[in-house]
Amino acid sequence: MQSLAILFGLGLLTTQSAAMSVTAFLGSNGTQLQANCAKKNPNSVSYGKDKCRCIGIDNLKGYYASQENYNHVQRTAETGASCAAWDKGMHPECRGAVKPGWCNQEWCYVDPCSCDLDVLPKQTVVGITYQGMPAYWSYNTCGSTDFYSQGMSPDACVNQKDKGACSKQSKCAWDGKQCGGKEVLETCKALAKKDEAVYGQEDCRCVGLGSKDVGKAFMHINEKDLVSYNINVGSTCQAWESDSHPDCLKDGDKPSWCSAKWCFVDPCKCKTATPPKAVMPANRYMRFQGKTAYWTYATCGSEDTWSSTHKGMYCAERKTEAKCVELSKCAWNGKSCLGKALVEVCAKQEETGVLGMETPLQSGTVGLQTCTALLLALMAFGIA
Repeated sequence: MQSLAILFGLGLLTTQSAAMSVTAFLGSNGTQLQANCAKKNPNSVSYGKDKCRCIGIDNLKGYYASQENYNHVQRTAETGASCAAWDKGMHPECRGAVKPGWCNQEWCYVDPCSCDLDVLPKQTVVGITYQGMPAYWSYNTCGSTDFYSQGMSPDACVNQKDKGACSKQSKCAWDGKQCGGKEVLETCKALAKKDEAVYGQEDCRCVGLGSKDVGKAFMHINEKDLVSYNINVGSTCQAWESDSHPDCLKDGDKPSWCSAKWCFVDPCKCKTATPPKAVMPANRYMRFQGKTAYWTYATCGSEDTWSSTHKGMYCAERKTEAKCVELSKCAWNGKSCLGKALVEVCAKQEETGVLGMETPLQSGTVGLQTCTALLLALMAFGIA
């Protein structure tokens, strides 16, 4: 196991040979995880309808376990962050010879307070949260049909056909026409008053999916080293490096950023004085609604000393236009170097109401490399 980790760190394993090693090591579970990891063509990824967009960090590598209808289900860390048939090959009900219709239907997690669809989203029952409230999911925003609620969840709000039946479910409320989740119909306005120390400032909320139980996420801390993080990394304001980064786990003095709090944010909705930053180049495959994932210390009330100690990896550290455009994620706004979404995408998105996306990842290349990185990490950390 140690020798494999060393080879991986030195880059001596090719993508093909690594994939073969992973499959042999993990067996059928590795095959399923690898297939799900490479689930989609980056040129055709959907993040839902404009009136109800998917949430969470897409392409975040890792895994977690959940209990769903008395089934133990292994999920990839990015599950629900874009439209995909997330249950196909992963949920036990979707592995047999005869599979329910919902196995091939695409869905994603959505913010119920920013979802204006005729078919209301449904509240998750697996404990996952978004900004302190239960996460909701929707097939409709992905253009699919919800066969799951009728076949698997008799207590789901959508299955309560009249006001009386709806009122018997504590999580449901009647809107005059249909039964929906109580948070959607009654409490979104009240829940807008969140603890900024936990969920970020009101004009720059954290956007990761949280409250996942058993699992790990993996992110690069430089161009070569992949580190194991808490599976809920970036979902709320926390000092995520404190129990993950090697420099924070050693004895003696530690970098100041070990205790600094940060989270992932939507670059197009973040109005902090210090603009959020796109993730480092090695993590460029991570996305939020089709844009490179962004993070910030500012919304959590912390100072960013990380960027200055990782020179060359972030746009703001590049002081000339020539240096700025050397990084594909950066763009020059006439005065300074910022993430490309901040300069080229967000203004148009706000003006048109149509989701703006950056140039898609190169099909196959980055996706396969990051999937292989995840699977090798599982082997190196002795998880399987």
